[in-house]
Amino acid sequence: MHGRLKIRTTEEEKAKKERERQEKLKIFKHAMQKIQNKRKQGELDEEQLNLTGNVLSSNPDIYTLWNIRREILTDFRNNKTEEEISKLYDAELSLTEYCLKINPKSYCAWHQREWVLTTRSDPDWKKELALCNTYLKLDERNFHTWDYRRFVVSQCKPSLKEEFDYTTEKLHDNFSNYSAWHYRSKMLLQLYPDLEGGRPIQDNHHKHELKMVLSAAFTDPDDTSAWFYQRWLLGAVKITTEVVVCTVTALKTSIAFNHTVSIDYVDSKVKLFINDVKVDGEWFSCTGCENDDLWIFKNNQIITDKLIIKLEHSVSDDEKEVIQLEECKPSYYVGKNKINFQNKYSVSVLEELNEQLDACRQLLILEPDNRWTLLTTTFFLQCIDSKAYHKEIIGNLDLLMKLDKQRAGYYCDLKSKWLIEFMLTEDYMKMNLDYNVAFKNLTSLPHLVYYSYCEDVDLSNQSLTSKVLPSLVKLQHCKKLNLSNNKLTTLNGFPLLQLEELKVIEGNNLNTEDIEQFKKKHDYIKLIV
Repeated sequence: MHGRLKIRTTEEEKAKKERERQEKLKIFKHAMQKIQNKRKQGELDEEQLNLTGNVLSSNPDIYTLWNIRREILTDFRNNKTEEEISKLYDAELSLTEYCLKINPKSYCAWHQREWVLTTRSDPDWKKELALCNTYLKLDERNFHTWDYRRFVVSQCKPSLKEEFDYTTEKLHDNFSNYSAWHYRSKMLLQLYPDLEGGRPIQDNHHKHELKMVLSAAFTDPDDTSAWFYQRWLLGAVKITTEVVVCTVTALKTSIAFNHTVSIDYVDSKVKLFINDVKVDGEWFSCTGCENDDLWIFKNNQIITDKLIIKLEHSVSDDEKEVIQLEECKPSYYVGKNKINFQNKYSVSVLEELNEQLDACRQLLILEPDNRWTLLTTTFFLQCIDSKAYHKEIIGNLDLLMKLDKQRAGYYCDLKSKWLIEFMLTEDYMKMNLDYNVAFKNLTSLPHLVYYSYCEDVDLSNQSLTSKVLPSLVKLQHCKKLNLSNNKLTTLNGFPLLQLEELKVIEGNNLNTEDIEQFKKKHDYIKLIV
Protein backbone atom coordinates (compact mmCIF):
# COMPACT_ATOMS: atom_id res chain seq x y z
CA MET A 1 0.00 0.00 0.00
CA HIS A 2 3.01 2.29 0.46
CA GLY A 3 3.56 4.85 -2.32
CA ARG A 4 -0.04 4.66 -3.53
CA LEU A 5 -2.26 7.78 -3.46
CA LYS A 6 -5.16 7.61 -1.09
CA ILE A 7 -8.43 8.49 -2.81
CA ARG A 8 -10.68 10.42 -0.49
CA THR A 9 -14.20 9.20 -0.06
CA THR A 10 -17.08 11.51 -1.06
CA GLU A 11 -17.76 12.39 2.59
CA GLU A 12 -14.11 13.24 3.16
CA GLU A 13 -14.10 15.46 0.07
CA LYS A 14 -17.24 17.24 1.18
CA ALA A 15 -15.80 17.80 4.65
CA LYS A 16 -12.57 19.18 3.17
CA LYS A 17 -14.47 21.61 0.91
CA GLU A 18 -16.62 22.71 3.83
CA ARG A 19 -13.51 23.43 5.96
CA GLU A 20 -12.03 25.44 3.08
CA ARG A 21 -15.28 27.35 2.65
CA GLN A 22 -15.48 28.12 6.35
CA GLU A 23 -11.86 29.32 6.36
CA LYS A 24 -12.51 31.63 3.39
CA LEU A 25 -15.67 32.91 5.05
CA LYS A 26 -13.74 33.61 8.25
CA ILE A 27 -11.11 35.58 6.33
CA PHE A 28 -13.79 37.44 4.38
CA LYS A 29 -15.71 38.42 7.54
CA HIS A 30 -12.52 39.55 9.27
CA ALA A 31 -11.54 41.68 6.27
CA MET A 32 -15.01 43.22 5.92
CA GLN A 33 -15.11 44.01 9.65
CA LYS A 34 -11.75 45.74 9.46
CA ILE A 35 -12.81 47.68 6.33
CA GLN A 36 -16.02 48.90 7.99
CA ASN A 37 -14.16 49.91 11.17
CA LYS A 38 -11.59 51.88 9.20
CA ARG A 39 -14.37 53.57 7.23
CA LYS A 40 -16.17 54.58 10.44
CA GLN A 41 -12.91 56.07 11.69
CA GLY A 42 -12.52 57.99 8.40
CA GLU A 43 -9.23 56.22 7.58
CA LEU A 44 -8.81 56.74 3.84
CA ASP A 45 -5.37 55.23 3.38
CA GLU A 46 -3.43 52.74 1.31
CA GLU A 47 -4.11 49.94 3.79
CA GLN A 48 -7.81 50.39 3.10
CA LEU A 49 -7.09 50.26 -0.64
CA ASN A 50 -5.24 46.98 -0.17
CA LEU A 51 -7.95 45.49 2.04
CA THR A 52 -10.78 46.33 -0.35
CA GLY A 53 -8.69 45.23 -3.35
CA ASN A 54 -8.05 41.81 -1.82
CA VAL A 55 -11.74 41.22 -1.17
CA LEU A 56 -12.80 42.48 -4.61
CA SER A 57 -10.28 40.20 -6.27
CA SER A 58 -12.37 37.30 -5.00
CA ASN A 59 -15.79 38.93 -5.29
CA PRO A 60 -15.94 41.94 -7.63
CA ASP A 61 -19.66 42.61 -7.12
CA ILE A 62 -19.58 44.27 -3.68
CA TYR A 63 -20.45 47.81 -4.79
CA THR A 64 -19.85 49.25 -1.30
CA LEU A 65 -16.14 48.43 -1.57
CA TRP A 66 -15.89 50.16 -4.94
CA ASN A 67 -17.55 53.20 -3.35
CA ILE A 68 -14.92 53.16 -0.60
CA ARG A 69 -12.13 52.99 -3.18
CA ARG A 70 -13.57 56.01 -4.99
CA GLU A 71 -13.66 57.92 -1.69
CA ILE A 72 -9.99 57.07 -1.09
CA LEU A 73 -8.84 57.97 -4.60
CA THR A 74 -10.78 61.24 -4.48
CA ASP A 75 -9.13 62.10 -1.16
CA PHE A 76 -5.67 61.16 -2.49
CA ARG A 77 -6.01 63.69 -5.31
CA ASN A 78 -5.62 66.47 -2.74
CA ASN A 79 -2.52 64.96 -1.11
CA LYS A 80 -0.45 63.29 -3.83
CA THR A 81 1.42 64.38 -6.94
CA GLU A 82 -0.02 64.00 -10.43
CA GLU A 83 2.44 61.19 -11.15
CA GLU A 84 1.44 59.29 -8.00
CA ILE A 85 -2.26 59.69 -8.80
CA SER A 86 -1.69 58.46 -12.34
CA LYS A 87 -0.04 55.29 -10.99
CA LEU A 88 -2.93 54.74 -8.60
CA TYR A 89 -5.40 55.07 -11.48
CA ASP A 90 -3.36 52.59 -13.53
CA ALA A 91 -3.48 50.17 -10.61
CA GLU A 92 -7.25 50.67 -10.34
CA LEU A 93 -7.69 49.85 -14.02
CA SER A 94 -5.56 46.74 -13.55
CA LEU A 95 -7.77 45.69 -10.63
CA THR A 96 -10.97 46.15 -12.65
CA GLU A 97 -9.44 44.18 -15.52
CA TYR A 98 -8.55 41.35 -13.14
CA CYS A 99 -12.08 41.43 -11.70
CA LEU A 100 -13.61 41.34 -15.17
CA LYS A 101 -11.67 38.17 -15.90
CA ILE A 102 -13.44 36.65 -12.89
CA ASN A 103 -16.83 38.05 -13.94
CA PRO A 104 -17.00 39.77 -17.36
CA LYS A 105 -20.56 40.84 -16.54
CA SER A 106 -19.79 42.67 -13.32
CA TYR A 107 -21.73 45.95 -13.33
CA CYS A 108 -19.58 47.27 -10.48
CA ALA A 109 -16.24 46.63 -12.18
CA TRP A 110 -17.34 48.18 -15.50
CA HIS A 111 -18.71 51.21 -13.67
CA GLN A 112 -15.48 51.66 -11.69
CA ARG A 113 -13.52 51.57 -14.92
CA GLU A 114 -15.73 54.30 -16.39
CA TRP A 115 -15.28 56.40 -13.25
CA VAL A 116 -11.48 56.14 -13.35
CA LEU A 117 -11.27 57.12 -17.00
CA THR A 118 -13.58 60.11 -16.69
CA THR A 119 -11.83 61.25 -13.49
CA ARG A 120 -8.19 61.05 -14.52
CA SER A 121 -6.63 63.71 -16.74
CA ASP A 122 -4.87 61.37 -19.18
CA PRO A 123 -7.29 58.59 -20.25
CA ASP A 124 -6.08 56.29 -23.03
CA TRP A 125 -9.26 55.77 -25.05
CA LYS A 126 -7.58 53.82 -27.84
CA LYS A 127 -6.41 51.29 -25.28
CA GLU A 128 -9.95 51.02 -23.98
CA LEU A 129 -11.31 50.42 -27.46
CA ALA A 130 -8.71 47.68 -27.93
CA LEU A 131 -9.79 46.20 -24.59
CA CYS A 132 -13.37 46.06 -25.87
CA ASN A 133 -12.18 44.23 -28.97
CA THR A 134 -10.40 41.69 -26.78
CA TYR A 135 -13.42 41.04 -24.57
CA LEU A 136 -15.75 40.81 -27.56
CA LYS A 137 -13.50 38.17 -29.07
CA LEU A 138 -14.00 36.14 -25.92
CA ASP A 139 -17.75 36.72 -25.87
CA GLU A 140 -19.19 38.70 -28.76
CA ARG A 141 -22.64 38.83 -27.13
CA ASN A 142 -21.64 40.32 -23.74
CA PHE A 143 -23.93 43.37 -23.61
CA HIS A 144 -21.86 44.85 -20.74
CA THR A 145 -18.88 45.10 -23.09
CA TRP A 146 -21.06 46.55 -25.86
CA ASP A 147 -22.44 49.11 -23.45
CA TYR A 148 -18.93 50.01 -22.31
CA ARG A 149 -17.83 50.25 -25.95
CA ARG A 150 -20.57 52.82 -26.62
CA PHE A 151 -19.30 54.79 -23.62
CA VAL A 152 -15.71 54.70 -24.94
CA VAL A 153 -16.84 55.68 -28.44
CA SER A 154 -18.77 58.63 -27.01
CA GLN A 155 -15.50 59.85 -25.45
CA CYS A 156 -12.94 59.27 -28.19
CA LYS A 157 -15.33 59.57 -31.17
CA PRO A 158 -13.68 57.24 -33.70
CA SER A 159 -14.94 56.96 -37.27
CA LEU A 160 -18.62 56.07 -37.18
CA LYS A 161 -18.16 54.10 -40.39
CA GLU A 162 -15.42 52.01 -38.77
CA GLU A 163 -17.72 51.23 -35.83
CA PHE A 164 -20.52 50.32 -38.23
CA ASP A 165 -18.17 48.00 -40.14
CA TYR A 166 -17.12 46.48 -36.82
CA THR A 167 -20.73 45.46 -36.12
CA THR A 168 -20.85 43.90 -39.59
CA GLU A 169 -17.76 41.88 -38.77
CA LYS A 170 -19.15 40.69 -35.43
CA LEU A 171 -22.50 39.80 -36.97
CA HIS A 172 -20.80 37.74 -39.66
CA ASP A 173 -19.05 35.89 -36.85
CA ASN A 174 -22.36 35.28 -35.09
CA PHE A 175 -25.73 36.57 -36.29
CA SER A 176 -27.26 35.86 -32.88
CA ASN A 177 -26.03 39.08 -31.33
CA TYR A 178 -28.73 41.42 -29.99
CA SER A 179 -26.21 44.01 -28.84
CA ALA A 180 -24.51 44.26 -32.23
CA TRP A 181 -27.85 44.63 -34.03
CA HIS A 182 -28.95 47.29 -31.55
CA TYR A 183 -25.67 49.23 -31.81
CA ARG A 184 -25.93 49.00 -35.59
CA SER A 185 -29.43 50.47 -35.63
CA LYS A 186 -28.25 53.58 -33.77
CA MET A 187 -25.38 54.22 -36.18
CA LEU A 188 -27.43 53.46 -39.28
CA LEU A 189 -29.69 56.43 -38.61
CA GLN A 190 -26.68 58.72 -38.14
CA LEU A 191 -24.66 57.46 -41.09
CA TYR A 192 -27.33 57.15 -43.75
CA PRO A 193 -30.31 59.46 -43.11
CA ASP A 194 -32.44 60.23 -46.14
CA LEU A 195 -32.05 64.01 -46.15
CA GLU A 196 -33.99 64.58 -49.37
CA GLY A 197 -36.97 62.31 -48.84
CA GLY A 198 -37.14 62.90 -45.11
CA ARG A 199 -37.10 59.17 -44.36
CA PRO A 200 -35.11 57.75 -41.43
CA ILE A 201 -32.77 55.76 -43.72
CA GLN A 202 -31.59 56.15 -47.33
CA ASP A 203 -33.41 53.72 -49.61
CA ASN A 204 -30.33 51.85 -50.83
CA HIS A 205 -29.08 51.27 -47.27
CA HIS A 206 -32.57 50.37 -46.10
CA LYS A 207 -32.66 47.69 -48.81
CA HIS A 208 -29.14 46.49 -47.96
CA GLU A 209 -30.02 46.07 -44.27
CA LEU A 210 -33.20 44.20 -45.16
CA LYS A 211 -31.19 41.79 -47.33
CA MET A 212 -28.56 41.31 -44.65
CA VAL A 213 -31.05 40.62 -41.89
CA LEU A 214 -33.04 38.19 -44.04
CA SER A 215 -29.84 36.28 -44.72
CA ALA A 216 -29.22 36.11 -40.97
CA ALA A 217 -32.78 35.02 -40.25
CA PHE A 218 -32.66 32.27 -42.87
CA THR A 219 -29.31 31.05 -41.54
CA ASP A 220 -30.98 30.23 -38.23
CA PRO A 221 -34.78 30.68 -38.41
CA ASP A 222 -35.16 29.96 -34.69
CA ASP A 223 -32.84 32.75 -33.57
CA THR A 224 -34.79 35.85 -32.52
CA SER A 225 -32.16 38.60 -32.72
CA ALA A 226 -32.29 39.03 -36.50
CA TRP A 227 -36.08 38.89 -36.55
CA PHE A 228 -36.27 41.72 -33.99
CA TYR A 229 -33.86 43.87 -36.00
CA GLN A 230 -35.94 43.20 -39.09
CA ARG A 231 -39.03 44.34 -37.19
CA TRP A 232 -37.21 47.57 -36.36
CA LEU A 233 -36.28 48.06 -40.04
CA LEU A 234 -39.88 47.61 -41.10
CA GLY A 235 -40.87 50.38 -38.70
CA ALA A 236 -38.19 52.76 -39.97
CA VAL A 237 -40.56 54.89 -42.04
CA LYS A 238 -41.34 58.57 -42.27
CA ILE A 239 -43.92 59.61 -39.69
CA THR A 240 -45.63 62.99 -39.87
CA THR A 241 -47.55 64.57 -37.02
CA GLU A 242 -51.25 64.81 -37.81
CA VAL A 243 -54.36 65.92 -35.97
CA VAL A 244 -56.74 62.97 -35.63
CA VAL A 245 -59.88 64.63 -34.32
CA CYS A 246 -60.94 67.91 -32.76
CA THR A 247 -63.98 68.06 -30.48
CA VAL A 248 -65.64 71.26 -29.24
CA THR A 249 -68.59 71.10 -26.84
CA ALA A 250 -70.17 73.37 -24.28
CA LEU A 251 -68.26 71.47 -21.58
CA LYS A 252 -64.87 70.70 -23.11
CA THR A 253 -62.58 71.20 -26.09
CA SER A 254 -60.02 68.54 -27.01
CA ILE A 255 -57.59 67.80 -29.81
CA ALA A 256 -56.14 64.35 -30.52
CA PHE A 257 -52.95 63.60 -32.47
CA ASN A 258 -51.68 60.43 -34.18
CA HIS A 259 -48.77 60.30 -31.69
CA THR A 260 -47.62 62.13 -28.58
CA VAL A 261 -46.56 65.77 -28.84
CA SER A 262 -45.35 68.32 -26.31
CA ILE A 263 -47.23 71.31 -24.98
CA ASP A 264 -44.76 73.57 -26.83
CA TYR A 265 -45.73 71.85 -30.07
CA VAL A 266 -49.46 72.36 -29.45
CA ASP A 267 -48.95 75.97 -28.36
CA SER A 268 -46.98 76.87 -31.48
CA LYS A 269 -48.62 74.68 -34.12
CA VAL A 270 -52.36 74.62 -33.35
CA LYS A 271 -54.94 77.41 -33.58
CA LEU A 272 -58.69 77.20 -33.02
CA PHE A 273 -61.05 79.63 -34.73
CA ILE A 274 -64.72 80.27 -33.98
CA ASN A 275 -66.52 82.42 -36.52
CA ASP A 276 -63.07 83.31 -37.95
CA VAL A 277 -61.85 84.68 -34.60
CA LYS A 278 -58.87 82.96 -32.97
CA VAL A 279 -59.73 81.50 -29.57
CA ASP A 280 -57.22 82.10 -26.76
CA GLY A 281 -56.78 79.62 -23.96
CA GLU A 282 -54.45 77.21 -22.18
CA TRP A 283 -53.53 73.61 -23.06
CA PHE A 284 -53.54 70.75 -20.57
CA SER A 285 -52.35 67.17 -21.07
CA CYS A 286 -55.11 64.58 -20.78
CA THR A 287 -52.89 62.28 -18.70
CA GLY A 288 -50.79 64.92 -16.95
CA CYS A 289 -47.67 63.92 -18.91
CA GLU A 290 -45.23 66.27 -20.64
CA ASN A 291 -46.01 64.56 -23.94
CA ASP A 292 -49.49 63.36 -24.82
CA ASP A 293 -51.65 62.50 -27.81
CA LEU A 294 -54.79 64.14 -26.38
CA TRP A 295 -54.79 67.73 -25.19
CA ILE A 296 -57.57 69.64 -23.41
CA PHE A 297 -58.05 73.31 -24.35
CA LYS A 298 -59.26 75.49 -21.48
CA ASN A 299 -60.90 78.71 -22.75
CA ASN A 300 -63.70 81.10 -21.87
CA GLN A 301 -65.55 80.77 -25.16
CA ILE A 302 -69.29 80.07 -24.86
CA ILE A 303 -70.30 77.29 -27.25
CA THR A 304 -73.73 77.66 -28.84
CA ASP A 305 -75.51 76.30 -31.90
CA LYS A 306 -74.64 77.04 -35.52
CA LEU A 307 -71.07 78.22 -35.02
CA ILE A 308 -68.39 78.05 -37.70
CA ILE A 309 -65.42 76.31 -36.10
CA LYS A 310 -62.13 75.32 -37.70
CA LEU A 311 -58.75 74.10 -36.57
CA GLU A 312 -55.46 75.14 -38.16
CA HIS A 313 -52.45 72.87 -37.75
CA SER A 314 -49.07 74.10 -39.02
CA VAL A 315 -47.54 70.91 -40.39
CA SER A 316 -44.42 72.84 -41.53
CA ASP A 317 -43.34 76.42 -42.13
CA ASP A 318 -45.10 76.52 -45.49
CA GLU A 319 -47.87 73.94 -45.02
CA LYS A 320 -51.05 74.06 -42.96
CA GLU A 321 -53.86 71.59 -42.62
CA VAL A 322 -57.31 72.98 -41.93
CA ILE A 323 -60.03 70.87 -40.33
CA GLN A 324 -63.59 72.14 -40.49
CA LEU A 325 -65.73 71.00 -37.59
CA GLU A 326 -69.26 69.74 -38.15
CA GLU A 327 -72.14 70.25 -35.72
CA CYS A 328 -73.20 66.67 -34.92
CA LYS A 329 -75.90 67.82 -32.51
CA PRO A 330 -76.69 71.17 -30.81
CA SER A 331 -73.50 72.71 -29.39
CA TYR A 332 -71.47 69.57 -30.18
CA TYR A 333 -68.84 69.97 -32.92
CA VAL A 334 -66.48 67.34 -34.29
CA GLY A 335 -63.81 67.62 -36.97
CA LYS A 336 -61.96 64.53 -38.21
CA ASN A 337 -58.89 64.13 -40.34
CA LYS A 338 -58.26 61.47 -42.95
CA ILE A 339 -56.34 58.57 -41.45
CA ASN A 340 -54.08 55.92 -42.90
CA PHE A 341 -52.13 53.40 -40.85
CA GLN A 342 -50.32 51.98 -43.89
CA ASN A 343 -46.54 52.39 -43.69
CA LYS A 344 -45.19 54.50 -46.53
CA TYR A 345 -42.11 53.00 -48.16
CA SER A 346 -40.30 54.08 -51.29
CA VAL A 347 -40.95 52.09 -54.47
CA SER A 348 -37.53 50.37 -54.32
CA VAL A 349 -37.93 49.35 -50.67
CA LEU A 350 -41.45 48.11 -51.37
CA GLU A 351 -40.09 45.94 -54.16
CA GLU A 352 -37.54 44.50 -51.73
CA LEU A 353 -40.29 43.76 -49.20
CA ASN A 354 -42.28 41.86 -51.83
CA GLU A 355 -39.19 39.83 -52.73
CA GLN A 356 -38.59 38.99 -49.09
CA LEU A 357 -42.26 38.11 -48.65
CA ASP A 358 -41.87 35.55 -51.44
CA ALA A 359 -38.74 34.18 -49.76
CA CYS A 360 -40.59 33.82 -46.45
CA ARG A 361 -43.46 32.02 -48.15
CA GLN A 362 -40.96 29.56 -49.65
CA LEU A 363 -39.37 28.98 -46.25
CA LEU A 364 -42.81 28.36 -44.76
CA ILE A 365 -43.36 25.61 -47.30
CA LEU A 366 -40.26 23.88 -45.93
CA GLU A 367 -40.94 24.75 -42.28
CA PRO A 368 -44.68 25.48 -41.94
CA ASP A 369 -44.56 25.56 -38.13
CA ASN A 370 -41.69 28.03 -37.77
CA ARG A 371 -43.29 30.81 -35.72
CA TRP A 372 -40.69 33.47 -36.52
CA THR A 373 -41.01 33.00 -40.26
CA LEU A 374 -44.79 33.03 -39.99
CA LEU A 375 -44.75 36.17 -37.84
CA THR A 376 -42.34 37.92 -40.23
CA THR A 377 -44.52 36.92 -43.18
CA THR A 378 -47.45 38.47 -41.35
CA PHE A 379 -45.52 41.71 -40.74
CA PHE A 380 -44.56 41.85 -44.42
CA LEU A 381 -48.22 41.49 -45.40
CA GLN A 382 -49.21 44.24 -42.97
CA CYS A 383 -46.46 46.57 -44.21
CA ILE A 384 -47.05 45.97 -47.92
CA ASP A 385 -50.86 46.22 -48.04
CA SER A 386 -52.74 45.73 -44.79
CA LYS A 387 -56.15 46.10 -46.41
CA ALA A 388 -55.62 43.64 -49.27
CA TYR A 389 -54.03 41.00 -46.99
CA HIS A 390 -56.23 41.62 -43.94
CA LYS A 391 -57.91 38.22 -43.91
CA GLU A 392 -54.59 36.36 -44.25
CA ILE A 393 -52.97 38.52 -41.57
CA ILE A 394 -55.68 37.72 -39.01
CA GLY A 395 -55.58 34.03 -39.98
CA ASN A 396 -51.81 33.95 -39.44
CA LEU A 397 -52.17 35.51 -35.98
CA ASP A 398 -54.79 32.95 -35.03
CA LEU A 399 -52.41 30.19 -36.15
CA LEU A 400 -49.53 31.74 -34.18
CA MET A 401 -51.64 31.66 -31.01
CA LYS A 402 -51.90 27.89 -31.43
CA LEU A 403 -48.27 27.29 -32.45
CA ASP A 404 -46.71 29.58 -29.84
CA LYS A 405 -48.91 29.57 -26.74
CA GLN A 406 -46.16 31.18 -24.67
CA ARG A 407 -46.60 34.41 -26.65
CA ALA A 408 -50.35 34.13 -27.20
CA GLY A 409 -50.96 37.36 -25.29
CA TYR A 410 -48.66 39.27 -27.64
CA TYR A 411 -50.42 37.88 -30.71
CA CYS A 412 -53.82 38.71 -29.21
CA ASP A 413 -52.78 42.32 -28.58
CA LEU A 414 -51.34 42.57 -32.10
CA LYS A 415 -54.55 41.16 -33.54
CA SER A 416 -56.57 43.70 -31.54
CA LYS A 417 -54.41 46.54 -32.85
CA TRP A 418 -54.68 45.54 -36.49
CA LEU A 419 -58.41 44.82 -36.29
CA ILE A 420 -59.05 48.28 -34.86
CA GLU A 421 -56.84 49.91 -37.50
CA PHE A 422 -58.72 48.07 -40.25
CA MET A 423 -62.07 49.19 -38.81
CA LEU A 424 -60.89 52.77 -38.36
CA THR A 425 -59.84 53.12 -41.98
CA GLU A 426 -63.19 51.65 -43.04
CA ASP A 427 -65.61 53.85 -41.09
CA TYR A 428 -63.76 56.72 -39.43
CA MET A 429 -65.28 59.45 -41.59
CA LYS A 430 -68.80 58.59 -40.42
CA MET A 431 -70.01 61.34 -38.11
CA ASN A 432 -71.41 59.04 -35.44
CA LEU A 433 -71.03 59.78 -31.73
CA ASP A 434 -71.34 56.09 -30.87
CA TYR A 435 -68.45 53.59 -30.84
CA ASN A 436 -69.58 49.99 -31.01
CA VAL A 437 -66.80 47.46 -31.69
CA ALA A 438 -67.75 45.24 -34.62
CA PHE A 439 -65.78 42.22 -33.41
CA LYS A 440 -65.18 40.36 -30.16
CA ASN A 441 -62.36 39.24 -27.86
CA LEU A 442 -60.20 42.36 -27.98
CA THR A 443 -57.43 42.14 -25.40
CA SER A 444 -56.15 45.72 -25.72
CA LEU A 445 -57.44 49.15 -26.70
CA PRO A 446 -54.94 50.81 -29.03
CA HIS A 447 -55.85 54.04 -30.81
CA LEU A 448 -58.55 54.83 -28.24
CA VAL A 449 -57.74 58.50 -28.75
CA TYR A 450 -59.36 58.26 -32.19
CA TYR A 451 -62.69 57.79 -30.39
CA SER A 452 -62.16 60.57 -27.87
CA TYR A 453 -65.10 62.48 -29.41
CA CYS A 454 -67.66 59.68 -28.78
CA GLU A 455 -70.47 60.00 -26.24
CA ASP A 456 -71.62 56.36 -26.18
CA VAL A 457 -68.87 53.70 -26.15
CA ASP A 458 -69.66 49.98 -26.14
CA LEU A 459 -66.69 47.76 -25.22
CA SER A 460 -68.75 44.83 -23.98
CA ASN A 461 -68.19 41.14 -24.81
CA GLN A 462 -64.42 41.47 -25.20
CA SER A 463 -61.47 39.98 -23.31
CA LEU A 464 -60.32 43.18 -21.63
CA THR A 465 -58.61 42.98 -18.26
CA SER A 466 -58.28 45.66 -15.61
CA LYS A 467 -54.93 46.76 -17.02
CA VAL A 468 -56.79 48.70 -19.77
CA LEU A 469 -58.72 50.88 -17.31
CA PRO A 470 -56.18 53.78 -17.12
CA SER A 471 -56.26 54.09 -20.93
CA LEU A 472 -59.98 54.94 -20.78
CA VAL A 473 -58.93 58.48 -19.82
CA LYS A 474 -58.80 59.11 -23.58
CA LEU A 475 -62.62 58.95 -23.68
CA GLN A 476 -62.89 62.55 -22.52
CA HIS A 477 -66.34 63.17 -24.04
CA CYS A 478 -67.89 59.83 -23.15
CA LYS A 479 -71.23 59.84 -21.29
CA LYS A 480 -72.23 56.17 -21.49
CA LEU A 481 -69.67 53.36 -21.27
CA ASN A 482 -70.35 49.62 -21.46
CA LEU A 483 -67.65 47.28 -20.11
CA SER A 484 -69.87 44.30 -19.30
CA ASN A 485 -68.79 40.72 -20.10
CA ASN A 486 -65.06 41.29 -20.03
CA LYS A 487 -62.34 39.94 -17.70
CA LEU A 488 -62.15 42.77 -15.18
CA THR A 489 -61.07 41.76 -11.67
CA THR A 490 -60.82 45.23 -10.11
CA LEU A 491 -61.89 48.79 -10.87
CA ASN A 492 -58.70 50.28 -9.41
CA GLY A 493 -57.15 52.55 -12.00
CA PHE A 494 -60.46 53.69 -13.49
CA PRO A 495 -59.92 57.33 -14.54
CA LEU A 496 -61.97 60.37 -13.60
CA LEU A 497 -64.38 60.77 -16.51
CA GLN A 498 -67.56 62.82 -16.80
CA LEU A 499 -69.62 59.66 -17.24
CA GLU A 500 -73.32 59.53 -16.61
CA GLU A 501 -73.74 55.78 -16.97
CA LEU A 502 -71.44 52.77 -16.66
CA LYS A 503 -72.24 49.11 -17.33
CA VAL A 504 -69.51 47.06 -15.69
CA ILE A 505 -70.89 44.57 -13.16
CA GLU A 506 -72.37 41.92 -15.44
CA GLY A 507 -69.93 39.25 -16.64
CA ASN A 508 -66.87 40.58 -14.79
CA ASN A 509 -65.17 39.07 -11.74
CA LEU A 510 -65.60 42.08 -9.44
CA ASN A 511 -66.15 41.72 -5.70
CA THR A 512 -68.76 43.67 -3.77
CA GLU A 513 -66.22 45.66 -1.75
CA ASP A 514 -64.48 46.84 -4.92
CA ILE A 515 -67.78 47.98 -6.42
CA GLU A 516 -68.77 49.85 -3.24
CA GLN A 517 -65.42 51.68 -3.15
CA PHE A 518 -65.91 52.66 -6.78
CA LYS A 519 -69.38 54.02 -6.03
CA LYS A 520 -68.00 56.23 -3.25
CA LYS A 521 -65.22 57.60 -5.44
CA HIS A 522 -67.41 58.04 -8.53
CA ASP A 523 -70.78 58.78 -6.91
CA TYR A 524 -71.90 60.85 -9.91
CA ILE A 525 -71.83 57.77 -12.20
CA LYS A 526 -74.90 55.56 -12.48
CA LEU A 527 -73.86 51.91 -12.32
CA ILE A 528 -76.05 49.65 -14.46
CA VAL A 529 -76.37 46.01 -13.37
